[in-house]
Amino acid sequence: MKKYQYQLVRYIHDRVTSEFVNVGIIVFQPESNFLKAKFISKYGRISQFFSEINGHFLMSTLRQFEKEINRISKTSTELFFDFKFISEISNSILPKDDSALECSEIFFGIDIDPQSSLDDLYERLVNKYNIEVENDTLDDKHVWKNVYKEYFDKYHITKTLKSHSIETAHDKMFFDKAWKNGVWHCYQTISFDLKRTETIKSKVYRWSGIIKELENTNEKLHLYFLTLSPSRHKSIKQFIEETLENTNSQNIKVSVINEKQADNFAKSLSKEIELHNN
Repeated sequence: MKKYQYQLVRYIHDRVTSEFVNVGIIVFQPESNFLKAKFISKYGRISQFFSEINGHFLMSTLRQFEKEINRISKTSTELFFDFKFISEISNSILPKDDSALECSEIFFGIDIDPQSSLDDLYERLVNKYNIEVENDTLDDKHVWKNVYKEYFDKYHITKTLKSHSIETAHDKMFFDKAWKNGVWHCYQTISFDLKRTETIKSKVYRWSGIIKELENTNEKLHLYFLTLSPSRHKSIKQFIEETLENTNSQNIKVSVINEKQADNFAKSLSKEIELHNN
């Protein structure tokens, strides 16, 4: 049995509230010249809770971090004697500052095989909280690709849509599928086919907040949520619709469409666009 050191790599979303999520782990076993790291490969699970996360930048940073760990691990064995603690290695790659990534304090463990320890720690401390993304049937973008696009293409709607941004009192909202007929009709795909009701509710409340912000716009807007309904928690469907469609603004109307309505909705929309064009 050999003693090893490890650190968690954390994404710090808000330093004021100290909100964070584990995104990787590093294991160091100097006696056997073992130094390896393991990081998340997708950021979808994190973005469900921290919607404004720059996921592509995060993944790029993590890949660079892993690249540096691999580079150091391939150096001559003499260099391992220069490092007494794993923090000396991690700090050389990721200095302590106010960035969104941070390494935890040093933890210690004992195992025969440090690789097995790395895999086990990753599953227990990192991937455990990322499983829902791996198992969720469809994310928001896939809802469009695998559900609604078929019907929008069938009725020749897709080619008529264009992107549109909406100015509010404090922000600017961007929709990549929209058209105008006196008011702007904007379409947003959302998957509510998630494992946990808490995650579904969190997503609903997040979009409810966005709707409240959109109520500050001076534009007339009809926002359609093209949704994938929960397959596990069907009783929450009414909560989703009532919460999202609840707006008293004169400028904005919200409609929630589900996958069973997709064909009829697209057919009706096609007739509306055709009538407007004529």
